Amino acid sequence: MSDDKKPTPPSLGSGGSPKACTTTPCPKCCGCVASATISNITSYNDGSRFGHNFDFTIQMDFTAGTGGVQDCTLEWWEKTNIPAVPGAVAGAWTELYAVYSVSPTFDPWKTRTVPCPGGGHLSVTITDVPGLGIRPGRTTKRTLQFRLVAKSGAGCSCANASQTATATQVLEIVNGVPAGAGSLTTP
Repeated sequence: MSDDKKPTPPSLGSGGSPKACTTTPCPKCCGCVASATISNITSYNDGSRFGHNFDFTIQMDFTAGTGGVQDCTLEWWEKTNIPAVPGAVAGAWTELYAVYSVSPTFDPWKTRTVPCPGGGHLSVTITDVPGLGIRPGRTTKRTLQFRLVAKSGAGCSCANASQTATATQVLEIVNGVPAGAGSLTTP
């Protein structure tokens, strides 16, 4: 077949299959994190809980390759003075995806479809709703810090080895009444 009649391999995001591997070892389908951001912060108070909603969005690009997959990874670090998750310790950073991956919060990450072996772009948005319970007589102030990390596939040649987004939430309740909406801030 002449060069002008050879099929063109699929481009990034085409969803096709990559060209047959002719090197040893075959290249891997590598995931590279392009960005990781916290956005869409809104407060809520449904009468039984108050706090904030926010989105953590990870943008990733995957190169085509038939030698296996080097997927991106997620780390969801939190530090608080009032832990609410099993395994979390007050005042210490806890990697919640590692110790509590059964949380439905992480479903968008766990159910994503990685575009391999053909390669392509993938965006995953995880929505979190950290809050405090509203109970008669409850008085407390909680500070909750977030350090959310998306890492590129191990051994992949990516522009970013990882991307990190941070935020701090402060909520206060006095005698069972929220002291305002609290705050959730990003740097």
